Amino acid sequence: MMIAEIFQREHFDDALAIEAFRTDSNARKFAARRFFMLAGVLLYAIYAYLDYLVAGPFAQQFIMVRLLVVVPLMLAIATSFSAGWFQGRENYAFLAYMTVMLASVLYMCLLIGEPVADFYPFGMVVIVFSMSMLLLPTLRLTITMSFTVIVAQGIVIAFSQMGREAAYTSVYFVCMCCIVLIVGMYFLENTERKQYIYKLELEKTVETLRESEQRAINLYHEAKQAERAKSEFLAVVSHELRTPMNAIIGFSEIISTEMMGEVQPPQYREYATHINKSGTQLLNIINDILDISRAEMDKITFEAKEFDLEATLDSAITSCSANAKESEIFVQRIGGQSGEFILCGDEARILQALINIIGNAIKFSPQGGTVTVEQSFTPRGELSLAIKDEGIGISPEDIEHIKQPFQQAESAFVRNNGGLGLGLAICGIVADAHDGELQVESELGEGTTVSLILPPDCVVMQGKAA
Repeated sequence: MMIAEIFQREHFDDALAIEAFRTDSNARKFAARRFFMLAGVLLYAIYAYLDYLVAGPFAQQFIMVRLLVVVPLMLAIATSFSAGWFQGRENYAFLAYMTVMLASVLYMCLLIGEPVADFYPFGMVVIVFSMSMLLLPTLRLTITMSFTVIVAQGIVIAFSQMGREAAYTSVYFVCMCCIVLIVGMYFLENTERKQYIYKLELEKTVETLRESEQRAINLYHEAKQAERAKSEFLAVVSHELRTPMNAIIGFSEIISTEMMGEVQPPQYREYATHINKSGTQLLNIINDILDISRAEMDKITFEAKEFDLEATLDSAITSCSANAKESEIFVQRIGGQSGEFILCGDEARILQALINIIGNAIKFSPQGGTVTVEQSFTPRGELSLAIKDEGIGISPEDIEHIKQPFQQAESAFVRNNGGLGLGLAICGIVADAHDGELQVESELGEGTTVSLILPPDCVVMQGKAA
């Protein structure tokens, strides 16, 4: 498996990936290789001192070969490499560079006699091993260089006057160095390939995320445009429906009350009463839709002024009294501090919210039940207007759901009572406009309590009234 990974590059999917890896790897290593190739020339020249010490009668010849032939050739190769002449063919430069050094050492080893010849193979190994590590070659080149060193060493041993013990020691030393070098370069290149693949996958992931982000942004803008178009459409339609609905309500009221004379047959008067009632209900729905549309477009207005909460609560209960009487629901008030304070806010909007909450409580209460309107203050000084019914209640997962426009709790009872699910949404808008909160507390089968919480800033005590 390791050999297959070395020679077949199983980490890559195609030849293009292999080529891209090699190009990227060579580009990253170019500066280091350029420096060490130039430094290697100096290192090799310094070995002339060894020739001077141990070469005896061959010293002058070896020094001249080293400095006048090999050093210029190595310097030419290093300079050409630095100039980019070997771009894409770096291995050829390394092979030429190492071959020149090996050839000179082999030449010296073949000429010099025992015991001096015992030192030069070790020098050859030191040069090849150190330069191989410094040049950071590919694994293939490392194997090639190691094989070349071992073959060259065999030639030296065969034709030189090296002693047997020195030969054995040299072979062992060279083989161990080559093995260490091959294993090290394998893991180095294997790690580099894995890191390169990780980099490619990371770049693909980042690009995918960018595309997904752009698609999400585009979808968001499209959704906002669609939402705005919907709100504008509802606002226009609701506005256009209000005029004919007012006419229907007005004329049906005239007929049902026989304002302009007796209506015959009597069933017509009854029909007119139903038309008036249905028209009023439809107009209320239209007004709710218009309010929701205005709120979504930030066009809904709130006018803050001081008003009497007691009168507003009475008006809300009176507005719902007909429905309460029809359903035999008793509406009672608890608490209240009449005359001690007044409210500062939009009276019409707060009245609308109270009517919606009380109307919902009546609609979802069983026949003969009781709806309680409780006025109190929280420990933080907030005014709480809580309306409690004795209906079927709401499941916990539906509480936040029903605060959204056109949403209702899922139950057959709700569906039978109809409605568009706008009441609590409008109440939430009113509460937010006053920096307050709409709280819903409920359990299935235990009834529901909806509280309109207004902040202390909305409460003006009578002694502090302007």
